[in-house]
Amino acid sequence: MQKIYLIIFSIISLNSLAQKGNNKLIAEYEDTLKIMAHSIMNAETEAEKRLANSAFITNLTEILQYEKSFKFPFDSLPTIARILSPDNTFRIFNWLLKKDNGAFEYYAIVHYHNKKRKRYEIIPLVDNSDNIRNPEQEDLDAKNWYGGLYYQIAYIKKIGRKYYTLLAWDGNDGYSTKKIIDVMYFSGKNKIKFGLPIFKKNKKESHKRIVIEYDAKTSVSVKYQQKEQRIVFNHLVPPKKDLEGLEEYYIPEGTFNSYKYNKGKWLLKQDVDIRNQQKVKRIKKPKRGLVPKH
Repeated sequence: MQKIYLIIFSIISLNSLAQKGNNKLIAEYEDTLKIMAHSIMNAETEAEKRLANSAFITNLTEILQYEKSFKFPFDSLPTIARILSPDNTFRIFNWLLKKDNGAFEYYAIVHYHNKKRKRYEIIPLVDNSDNIRNPEQEDLDAKNWYGGLYYQIAYIKKIGRKYYTLLAWDGNDGYSTKKIIDVMYFSGKNKIKFGLPIFKKNKKESHKRIVIEYDAKTSVSVKYQQKEQRIVFNHLVPPKKDLEGLEEYYIPEGTFNSYKYNKGKWLLKQDVDIRNQQKVKRIKKPKRGLVPKH
């Protein structure tokens, strides 16, 4: 606990140094953030983790206000995920806090360049997963976020508002794990929205996001394939017939499904071939005389 108070005290001197926002001073700030981030993951009690977490958020928010911080890598923060959008519009700082009961709580800060206002904006995301009863159909925002750790962003350029499809991991409760496929977009002044009814399971059924739950003892892949413009994932089944509908027991069956992008929608395709489908270049027959006769 004493270490954490010393960290917070050291922030006061760093605040004044970082006003100019040059890389050297941002790096000094990063050294302090690194100690806080380590405490968030490894402190002995949840109370200590939360104290370090509050200090981390305050100081990360402070340093991200400076223009040069947008391109600063922050690569000495191994427990803090940093993911950049494919169009370089924003990046997300993302991490978790493991509670004393074994459950996870997620935190994220969206750092983006507001071209209209010609400045960098900072939007914190507030995890409210425990209170979202129907996650696949809810309209969510920054203050009501279905939390997770983002690991991939799919962006397909088209005319009009920009929509980003985000893939996330959620450790859930230790018994089951979840993968989340969600849509994020900017709306109005410093507002982020999540969820759109663009995930089509069939002609009649649409979802605003996809939550894939499975047994925590198994491994499930959910990946965006840019060339094919599709999100590929394991087909899951219950290990026993009497566990039908209890997704926390589901395991991969061996085949794969996908959500294929088509005219602004993600369309469900079942039993897809995930092998390399690149076309093999046809070898032209050599001109007469180039190959010796046998």
